[in-house]
Amino acid sequence: MGKLLRLILIKFDHFLSKLQGVKTFTDNPECILRYKVIKKDGKILIELHLWNEHIPQVPPDGTDLFWGKRFQKLFFNSLKELMIFIENSSFKDADWFMGEIAFFFKDQYKVVRFLKKIGFEVYPIEGRNIFQKFFIFLQNCYSFLLIYAYNPNSLKGKDFWKGKRYKLFIRKDIIRSAYEET
Repeated sequence: MGKLLRLILIKFDHFLSKLQGVKTFTDNPECILRYKVIKKDGKILIELHLWNEHIPQVPPDGTDLFWGKRFQKLFFNSLKELMIFIENSSFKDADWFMGEIAFFFKDQYKVVRFLKKIGFEVYPIEGRNIFQKFFIFLQNCYSFLLIYAYNPNSLKGKDFWKGKRYKLFIRKDIIRSAYEET
């Protein structure tokens, strides 16, 4: 039953990504990001999406330093590759990249602190009324199910009820300056 449920979730994720306009920009199997272009109030934003199939599998014993360093390298290389793609595209005027992420563990502040350190602006997503809170709950359910479908070992030590969502923003010039230094 577990394999069938995972397959259904993966197929639904592909369908939903296509429906929402999430696109790939490379065939590089080491790339862990996809993107979506959002046009709002005459501005162009690039929405970041994790490419779930390309995220390294968490070992059965959980993450370790090697897994963390590999993920970090893949993330930064993917961001750099996306940056190059965007700068050579029809939406090169986009100044901001954004994304949304859910964490399901106790020490979320450490990851939030790291994201801020590398230049992201991080804002917790909290519902102001019962409908918004319920929608956030449903989003967390979907995120948790995606983790189960694509990388079930990474659920080890996670607690659904500690789930919290964050909006992430980073300016294109911050990304560019980070890569000009390397």
